[in-house]
Amino acid sequence: MFDVVVLAGTGKDTELTAQAGVNNKAFISINNKPMLGYVLEALKETPEIGRIAVVGPVADLTPFIEEYEILAVGEAGSIPENIRKGFEALQPRQHFLIVSADIPFVSVEAVTDFLAQCRPYNQDFYYPIVHRDDNEGRFPGVTRTYVTLRDGVFTGGNLFLVNPAGIAVALPRMERFLALRKSPLKLAGTLGPGFVLKLLLKKLTIAELEKRFSALFGLQGKAVISRFAEIGTDVDKPADLELAQRML
Repeated sequence: MFDVVVLAGTGKDTELTAQAGVNNKAFISINNKPMLGYVLEALKETPEIGRIAVVGPVADLTPFIEEYEILAVGEAGSIPENIRKGFEALQPRQHFLIVSADIPFVSVEAVTDFLAQCRPYNQDFYYPIVHRDDNEGRFPGVTRTYVTLRDGVFTGGNLFLVNPAGIAVALPRMERFLALRKSPLKLAGTLGPGFVLKLLLKKLTIAELEKRFSALFGLQGKAVISRFAEIGTDVDKPADLELAQRML
């Protein structure tokens, strides 16, 4: 069983939150259900999932405690600190999932497939990537950030599998990775000028990224190619919310 930390912290005001009249997008209503509810429902129905801690504003999380059997954890000021608080609340003894609260399309099948592909769980950090063809086939016309590698054209997912033994090493370095993950060129810049050139020439490989990631973070990392676009499609913009309201 894999424990889960769901990140539902309050972020900056955006066009989406202003339009929805909330200060935290996790609680935006999609067809009369909070966005967070869709994520928790999928996790609760996934057989491989154990305990779930949700990090966010505790007062707003209270209605979810009984229905989804979650542990509500008060939020801190940054994503890495929220991860730390969730981790400390659960104290997982084996790999655990970190999941964003803004992926209402996530499904039991997507989570199960990702966990299965991570076997035998001998790496410290697993990150899903979705091929553009799979994403556009599932969600035609949806704008996503893609990176073109020698292996194909991919977008990133919004859940991670992490070895608890490496969390102390990873967290201080993770904030920059998370901040830049939607800007491939800037992210490549943190990896070194050679990576920028290779990225521009579309010659960078998944294996090279994994190796460099491991060197930078002091962790063994692996990219997992998922065919489930649901884990790579978050709700960040009003157009994303319209899509969710139409499809959920």
